[in-house]
Amino acid sequence: MKFEKLKVFTVLVAIIVSSLNTIKGQSKKNQKPNVLFIMVDDMNDWVGAFGGNPQALTPNMDKLAAKSTVFKNAYCSAALCNPSRTSMLTGYQPFTTGVYGNVEVFRKIKGFENTVTLPQYFAKNGYKTAAAGKIFHNPRGTKPEPKEGSDPGSFQEEHKGGLGTPYPKQRFQNGLNFKRAGVKGSKTKSFDWGPVDVADEKTPDWKSADYAANFLQKNHDKPFFLACGIFRPHLPLYAPKKYFDLFNEDDIVLPEVLKNDLQDVGKIGSNWSGGKLHNEILLNKKWKSAVRGYLASLAFADACVGHVLDNLNNSNYKDNTIIVLMGDHGWHLGEKEHWSKQTLWEESAKTPLIIFDPRNKSKSVSVRTVSLIDIYPTLIELCNLPKKDDLDGHSFKHLVANPEGDWQHSALTTKGLGNHSLRNENYRYIVYSDGFEELYDHRIDPMEWYNIANNKQNIKVLEGFRKELKALLN
Repeated sequence: MKFEKLKVFTVLVAIIVSSLNTIKGQSKKNQKPNVLFIMVDDMNDWVGAFGGNPQALTPNMDKLAAKSTVFKNAYCSAALCNPSRTSMLTGYQPFTTGVYGNVEVFRKIKGFENTVTLPQYFAKNGYKTAAAGKIFHNPRGTKPEPKEGSDPGSFQEEHKGGLGTPYPKQRFQNGLNFKRAGVKGSKTKSFDWGPVDVADEKTPDWKSADYAANFLQKNHDKPFFLACGIFRPHLPLYAPKKYFDLFNEDDIVLPEVLKNDLQDVGKIGSNWSGGKLHNEILLNKKWKSAVRGYLASLAFADACVGHVLDNLNNSNYKDNTIIVLMGDHGWHLGEKEHWSKQTLWEESAKTPLIIFDPRNKSKSVSVRTVSLIDIYPTLIELCNLPKKDDLDGHSFKHLVANPEGDWQHSALTTKGLGNHSLRNENYRYIVYSDGFEELYDHRIDPMEWYNIANNKQNIKVLEGFRKELKALLN
């Protein structure tokens, strides 16, 4: 009799345990995924997984790419911090909001005072939101609020801190004659590079990463949207000395350039590039030194990213967290005789984009020309949130699982009033406010050296881009 009771009890326990496991499994299955959103400032495609520079040392980002969907043709809406970030985080193009530069604040523009930003939309749908570092144009805590470019109400919790690394006591200035190069004001101070004798842990960028790392080690009763912004490799290119020591200046391989590359780009494009600063760098024989500064700063940024990713992998959230890693735009290092960003060419407009979805068991590479404006609707769909119908972008959720899926959208990049670029898988089209056009065939001219807009055989390609641009702007 006792044996029969024990047998019945054992069966009942087994049924209860099985039921609990089923409920637990269903709960995990139905649970909304977390989002870890990492932005690296001024990051071009010099990341190992993107092949932009063979000397780049980015092991942490490469490790993430190896298990993710890598979007090798991702482009910004504007090649400048504030309009790019505002566009991506509001879901509206620069010509929709009127945010073209670094001084505008979208909430001060009529009609956009109550805009629901990407993190706010997640908060409205049951998420806990937190941020550290530069997500909007400025981080919290560096100056009295509100500060131009920041959006204090977008995150429920936000780390207050600085950016990048501490400035050295003696600025390097690297032998450049800024007056002769025509570089004035604050740019004189920021266009600089060199090693700083400081530990990683003492830098503002690492502290931003550490805030995110600590957040991931805590228990959260809601799904979360956690954003972490890393400022380097934004100017000035100061990084801890050990990252400069990774690169021998004499061994630096310079970007490919074409002599007289600016002859076929028109007056506006030529003025944007100018070439004066590039000529000053050449005159002072500082090109390799400056490239080394960028590579060192990018390697430091990668270490900060690695600190966050390591803590995610050692947390309870590693199997239920979508990771988005991206830059806000690219950066020139002498291509087209230009330094920094703010052009409509490939080096400025292109930036790395990596998306890891733990539900997607296969790694993949997509060459579809997606835009950062598409991030907002894509994350909404990936997390199964209600659709937001007023966004300018398009969801590419299907490309995360199927990188070769159908995609009929070119990537639009805008600079100021009337200057636009469209990029599809084969061509880049540029039109300036004075009507001058550029067309590059990326199948044979990936460096955009030869403007073929005047070739009669390309008239149908031009007409297609003109029609597409008109539809997007209207």
